[in-house]
Amino acid sequence: MKQVHITLQGKGGIGKSYVTALVAQNLMDRGEEVICIDTDPINATLSSFKAFKAQRVDLLQDNRIKEGRFDEMMEQILNTDSHFVIDSGAASFIPLSNYLVQHDALGMIAEHGKQPIIHSVIAGGFALNNTISDFAQLAEQMPESAQIMVWLNEHFGKIEFDGKTFEQSKAYQKHKDRVTGLLRLPRQNEDTFGQTIEQLISERLTFTEALESDVFRIMSKQRITMYRRGIYDQLATVS
Repeated sequence: MKQVHITLQGKGGIGKSYVTALVAQNLMDRGEEVICIDTDPINATLSSFKAFKAQRVDLLQDNRIKEGRFDEMMEQILNTDSHFVIDSGAASFIPLSNYLVQHDALGMIAEHGKQPIIHSVIAGGFALNNTISDFAQLAEQMPESAQIMVWLNEHFGKIEFDGKTFEQSKAYQKHKDRVTGLLRLPRQNEDTFGQTIEQLISERLTFTEALESDVFRIMSKQRITMYRRGIYDQLATVS
């Protein structure tokens, strides 16, 4: 079954587009046909990766959804036999989420034989409360036809509140039946894995491109291989 992946998050700068890039790479490395769409009106992060050949679609005007642009995107999703990976901006979180619900867009996608999957990023540190709140909003609003995958990004700090893990939080306990899978992005050693992954991101290279390039040395490529395996193994358990 073809899938339509949409990353939705109201907090910027917490790894949302990075997660979108990981999902796209995983599908591409499995030999799947993937159409990537970047709807972030401010930061063209996903479309800055040449390998994705992402389409730029500006869905917002005066903080409202451009119905014509959204309709065109939906027609492409419904009529094209391909996986879709869609990155959205923090600014479009509320209007896009509301539009998806009001038009039952995810239900339409499911009726056309594709699986809609929402990706929600929970970030440690300063963004913890906001990202958990956004997850709870998605879990309450999104229809049962949509799967929800939660990414726990520890880059900015531990995902704990008053000594409780995310899995022990009230939000997760209330909505855990909606969660298809929990995926972890553990904080990396800044002098080894962390440095290599940061360079990978800054160069806007996919895992495959990095391993085939002269940008990285042998041990850096080994770290990239190990890191990719860890991400892909997690995705394999929830695909």
